This record gives sequence, C-alpha cells and structure tokens, in this order.
Amino acid sequence: MDYIRILGLILDIGEEMIRSGAETHRVEDSLYRLCAAYRFEKCNIWVVPSNIQATATTPNGDTHTQIRHIRSAGMDFECLDRLNALSRRTCADTPDADALERRLKTVLDEKPLPGWVLYLAGLLAGTGFGVFFNCDFMDVLVAAGASLLVTLMVRTIGKLEPNPLIFNFLTSFAAELFILLAVHFGIGHHSGYITIGVIMLLISGLGATNGVRDLAHLDTLSGVMNISVALMGAIGIALGIALPMVILRGWDSGEIMVLNSNVIISLMASAVAGVGFALWFRVRGKKIIFCAIGSLLTWACYLGIFHLYPGTFVATLAASVAGAFYAQIMARVHKAPATIFQTVSVIPLIPGATLYYMMSGFVTGRMDFALNQGGTFIMTCMGIVLGFMAVEVIGKYIFPHPHPAAVIQPDRKESEDSVKKE
Repeated sequence: MDYIRILGLILDIGEEMIRSGAETHRVEDSLYRLCAAYRFEKCNIWVVPSNIQATATTPNGDTHTQIRHIRSAGMDFECLDRLNALSRRTCADTPDADALERRLKTVLDEKPLPGWVLYLAGLLAGTGFGVFFNCDFMDVLVAAGASLLVTLMVRTIGKLEPNPLIFNFLTSFAAELFILLAVHFGIGHHSGYITIGVIMLLISGLGATNGVRDLAHLDTLSGVMNISVALMGAIGIALGIALPMVILRGWDSGEIMVLNSNVIISLMASAVAGVGFALWFRVRGKKIIFCAIGSLLTWACYLGIFHLYPGTFVATLAASVAGAFYAQIMARVHKAPATIFQTVSVIPLIPGATLYYMMSGFVTGRMDFALNQGGTFIMTCMGIVLGFMAVEVIGKYIFPHPHPAAVIQPDRKESEDSVKKE
C-alpha cells in the first residue's frame, strides 16, 4: 500500500469538502475516519477554512506530514454529498491509491448544473425574500431584475475576484444603483425592502453564524476567520449600497426592513426562497423540495414562538432547534450530510439584513443605530448556534459513537500483522 499517496488523496478529499462548503468539524471528522480506516497511527489533523495539515504515522512506522492551502471556497452541496458518500465507501473497503484516485476523479468530474439554473436560483431567492420583506408587486419586478444582475456578477466577476470586500462592493453597488434608478422612475416603490431581499444572495450573515458556531465548537481560528470574512463582506455590501445613495442624493427612501405581516404569504415566500437557495447551493433532485419544506417549517416555528413569547432570541432559538432536528432526520432519510438541509432550513433566520444595517451604521457614522443592530445581530446568531448545539448534544446521546481521533490508533500487533500480509 502506497501510504504517502493515500495520505495525499485523503487530504485532497478534505480540500474538496472545504471548497464545497463543509464545516471545519465535518472535514476533520471525515479525515480522521479515513486515516483510521487505512490504519494510520498517531494521526494529527488540523483544519481551518484556508488550510489543512496532517501528520500521520503509517503502519510501516514512517511519519509523514502533508499540507493543503485552500485559496477559495464556495457552496456546492451536491459535490459535498458525493464527497461524503465517497468517504463512507472508502472507509468501508479501503481501496488502493489508484482506485481511490479514480473514485475522487469521478466525483469531481460530475457534470455541473447548467448556467440557467443559477439564474433561476437567484430569481427565486431574491424575489422570495423580496416578498418576505414586504415588497409589493412592482417591487418584486425590480427585485427580479436586481437578482438576475447579482447572479450575472457572481458568474463573471465572482470567478476573478475572491476578496469578499471587493466583490460584494462591486455587486451591491451595481444592484443598488439598478434598484434606485428603477424606483426613481416609478417601476418600484420601496428601495429599502428590495435591497435587503436581494442582498440576501450575498449571505454574509451565514458566514458569521457559522463562525460563531465554530467558536462554540472550540474551533477558535476557524471561527475568527469565518467571522472576519463575513464582516469584510458586510463592509463591502454597506459601502457598495452607500455609494449610489451618495451619488444619487435624495433618491433613497431610507426604509428599515419590515417583514410581511401576512403569515401565509410570509410562509410561502420562505419556501420559494428555500427553493432558490437550494439551487443556489447546487442541491439537486428531490432534496430541493425537502430543503424548501425545512425553510417553511423553521419560519413557521419562529412565527409561532414569537407570537407566544415576543423576543428575537427565544423565537430564533426554538426555530433553529426545529430546523436542526428536521435536518438530522432528512440526513438519515436521504443518507446525505445534515449541512445541506440545515443550511437552507435556517436561511429565514440568518441575520443578513441586521448585519448589513449594523455595518451601514458604522460606515455612515450612526453609532447608536449600529450598536442597536449589532446587539440584535449577536442575539440572533447566539440563538441559532445554541439551537444547533442543543440538537448536536442530544444527538450524541441518541446516536453515540467515539470521536475518530480516539480510535485512530489500532492494536499494534494487528498493525504489524497487516503490514506483513502486504
């Protein structure tokens, strides 16, 4: 067995998982299990969003270290699903290096979704959240145009500019300029509502929430990096939206986001946005429908709890618990990572608008407003994170299994026997 090459392929799998949007702890868990399956000993794996390092001792007694630097990442949940299945299959039958490389190549060579699907995703997500944030019919038309514009920039500039501050600045500038011009000439009525719905496509709040979650898992550096990237993205959004307002002085209406008061419309809008984001994250097949159902159920839970106990934190906590439980059930039904269903289900709770308003307040010098929005943002993130953690803790007792790092060292005699056989 070529253990050096095997270790390299294991890290290749981890690198592709990060590129597809996997959480830090999921990548570490998968890599530890793969190393354990191939009987590596004294294995130490360190994962952050931009780097993977692994030092492992082979059954032959040789110690090797390999490093991967990840320059960019995105969201491709279909690829993550295939990589997760590849990891499970590999742990079960431990193929040699040639076979493992062929399997990985097959996963990565899967035909991508056609370009029009991403435009449809942006259209559904942007207009869905437009209705969610109380847009009228004419506003929705403007939101549709702005969403298509954002999607175009994602498919063009996004491939060339990995810096979230610069990319979000350029994208939000173009979208806000389009929205202000449309409203000025009477096509739409509420530029603020339209803007907040459309910029949800840039989902800076999702990165911040994942960062807080990493901190709760004691993945300190990953958490700090995710939060930093999210804040830089939010600054880019705030600057990109502020500049057209300065250029077109007096053209902005200055509305603060207001949720749609019609419960039925709000729920349907969350489901439509859920379909859009499922497609945006490259989910395929029937999992798209179950992602949308999760989004609807999560928001229904939020509205129900908020009606009984007015307060963002309690309602967010309860809704995130419901969304996480639903994701765990769907993960077992579809034999897919819970991340796919959990991320889309919690989208209505993500404080993207609050993060934008917080950064906008700092950029424009409205410190009291920024601090107020910042407090709401932190409470919302903590509600989501605590809800996720509650489900994870309960799941550990329902489905107990040792941490892969605890079983990485097999019995020494068995290792020596396996080496002799080779």
